[in-house]
Amino acid sequence: MYHSEKDRLVTVPIHSCKIIAPKTLKSILKQADISVEDFIKLL
Repeated sequence: MYHSEKDRLVTVPIHSCKIIAPKTLKSILKQADISVEDFIKLL
């Protein structure tokens, strides 16, 4: 995933039928510079 405005590249693992572990999701959000609250608003 690439965010051009923030010039960030984040790898998001995709495995069919598997749920991303909470710690993994939090790490992805941290790398993307997105807070948990902002992520929840986007859902």
